[in-house]
This record gives sequence, structure tokens and C-alpha cells, in this order.
Amino acid sequence: MSIDPAYFRLTGGIERWLYRVARKHAGHQAQGWRFDIAHLHQKSGSLARLADFACDIRRIVLRQALPGYRLGLKRDGQRDVLRILPTDLSTGSVDNPVDKFRDPVDGIGTSGVRTPVNPLA
Repeated sequence: MSIDPAYFRLTGGIERWLYRVARKHAGHQAQGWRFDIAHLHQKSGSLARLADFACDIRRIVLRQALPGYRLGLKRDGQRDVLRILPTDLSTGSVDNPVDKFRDPVDGIGTSGVRTPVNPLA
């Protein structure tokens, strides 16, 4: 599988890093992959506070910014879990998401949301 051309239009460092994590772990697995946000934060080496890192991940989920993947967030007890599902590679710009990314992942995390997520909710 080659890198989606839209990857090169990603501007955020976390987005590019998360795309590479998705390719490595989720790949073509139909069930995708799940990551604990705290584990991702540790793995990223980010100097941001965990709360700020989690907020950045929520924004990426809201925008559905990763080409070739659908993202969803779920609260599992006291922790947030990111789910990454592979989809078809896009051929369009990441600025104009494909409508199929508007479907929820297990009823959570939809694209097209215009208001920010309240990290305290």
C-alpha cells in the first residue's frame, strides 16, 4: 500500500505522525485498531500536557483529517480510546473530505462537526 497523496497536504505534525501510526498498526485490518490516548501521548514523545494532546487528537477526529482512515473516540471507563479504521485511499484534498467519512465509527466521532469538543464533558 502506498502513501495517500493527501498525506503530503497534512500540515500538522501530530496529524502526520498519527497517519504513520495508523499505517503501521491499523493498515488493512477490517476491524481497525484501538489506542489509549495516554499511551499514544507517551509513544509520541510530545512535550504537551496529556490534556492538550488529547484535545489535539479530538480536533483531528472531528475533522477526519487522516486520508484513508476513519477515526472515532470512545470513553472506556476513565480513559479515552481512539479507534482507527482503514478506508479507501482518497484522491482528493484533505481540505475537501469525502462524504463517506461523515459516517460515525460505532456511533461516535463524526466528521462535519463544526463546534469544538468540550474536553471536560
